[in-house]
Amino acid sequence: MSRRSAFAARAALLLLTGCGWCAPPAPKPVAPASASTPAYVPMAGPVAVELSVAQGDVQVRRSSGGAWGPAELPLSLGFHDSVRTGMGGAATLKVGHDGTIEVRERTEVSVRQLLANRARFRLERGRIGATPGGTAVAIESSGSSAVAEATTGSFAVFNDGRGLVAVVADAGEVKLTASGGDAVLAAGQGARVVGNSAPLPEAVPRSVLLKVVWPEEKVTRAINVTLRGEADPGAVVAVNGVKTDVDADGHFEADVPLAPGTNHVSVTSTDRFGRTAAKEETVRVERRAPPLKAEHEGWQ
Repeated sequence: MSRRSAFAARAALLLLTGCGWCAPPAPKPVAPASASTPAYVPMAGPVAVELSVAQGDVQVRRSSGGAWGPAELPLSLGFHDSVRTGMGGAATLKVGHDGTIEVRERTEVSVRQLLANRARFRLERGRIGATPGGTAVAIESSGSSAVAEATTGSFAVFNDGRGLVAVVADAGEVKLTASGGDAVLAAGQGARVVGNSAPLPEAVPRSVLLKVVWPEEKVTRAINVTLRGEADPGAVVAVNGVKTDVDADGHFEADVPLAPGTNHVSVTSTDRFGRTAAKEETVRVERRAPPLKAEHEGWQ
């Protein structure tokens, strides 16, 4: 074969096979997306907690080291924010879309955890009522390892501030855990935890225990009167709005100052299940000296 024929044959062969430097490479095919590949879903934000109702003495503290100040509505609460109520005060925390935390009087509660579908609170003292509304709500208590948690229904938690925690399930089921064990409470059932002990189931009494020994004399010249009585152990007792200590057996004693005229004396007791009883009596104070009776015997 001549040199000219050989060159022509090589050129034809290059045209048939292509060349890497004389033409761009063919694009690589793109594999179709698999039907099993999940679509991108943005991460849900934490549960929103808002102070929506405040009545009477209600204060708020931002973070654990902040100062207490009056509540202004509506107010969004975050991690470590706290709410406390005084005598006669009450507040409502909105949790998520349908959940609520009812903060009773003389109660302090703080936010401990906010996740996408779970909120955790810490009850420092007092009493709260929780309605999760589909969001898991957990209530821990200071002075104890007790934690009450539910997703539906409603429940109440009481903490006396000295290590006694009482939980009652109003509706649905409540899981109560502590270092010593755990228990599941059905509607109408209650249990208490002392410190780190295991939950101790207890029946919810039909009525609230409140006995008061009133003074026998309803008219007196005294400047005060001493009341003695008996209430449920762990109850919160107030005499004329002033909190009175209750011992481990439920007994209490209080000195009540009296003013001239008619005095209305009231005693209220709220047991660890959140129910209240009240008794009232009237004592009248007469501080004028009684009239003198003079006897004239005459002259003998």
